[in-house]
Amino acid sequence: MIRNRRGAELSTDQRAVKLPHPDDRLAGEEHAAARERFLARPVALVGFMGAGKTSVGRELAVLCGRPFVDTDQLVEERAGRTIPELFAEGEPVFRALEREAVTTALAPPAHVIALGGGAFSQPGIAELLLERALVVHLYTPWSVVLGLLGELGTDRPLTRDREPWQVQELYLARCASYRRAHVRVCPSREGPARAAASIAAVLGYRML
Repeated sequence: MIRNRRGAELSTDQRAVKLPHPDDRLAGEEHAAARERFLARPVALVGFMGAGKTSVGRELAVLCGRPFVDTDQLVEERAGRTIPELFAEGEPVFRALEREAVTTALAPPAHVIALGGGAFSQPGIAELLLERALVVHLYTPWSVVLGLLGELGTDRPLTRDREPWQVQELYLARCASYRRAHVRVCPSREGPARAAASIAAVLGYRML
């Protein structure tokens, strides 16, 4: 039995009172500082074709006050050719240019980056992004992707002339790599602005 100086028995709540240790305050400050450093990283949007990475990325960049870059567009600008034209020369030609574009996009200042659907699945790129960026997976259910196949097939080399089951195999393989992302968000189908606002809220941005 525990009593105070006057002999009165202490309640369970009174016994549990503990003064904060200086190390607890320091740990909290260090955690907050680490979180700020993490949120100060570039934001990389990954996801399957048709997820809306470019349109959502542009809106998110405005909300966060950051520049925006689309790695597919950067590749086309540098190469002076479209992605289908580059794929016609062989996928390795495009992937080499894509890796260079990702490295460029990660350079300061911190950008919002929209990546091509297959970038995060390429050897070494996921590791690079996870180390230097805040990776957000824009998850799109297969049922939605299936409804977009007619549109995607017009300018996406990896869906053109493929049967739906073949595209689904690609979808499942890429989703396995997307699981490594720091954050997973299911974008609203109500438009990119609404989706970007949801992502900003999930990430806890305070307009860094």
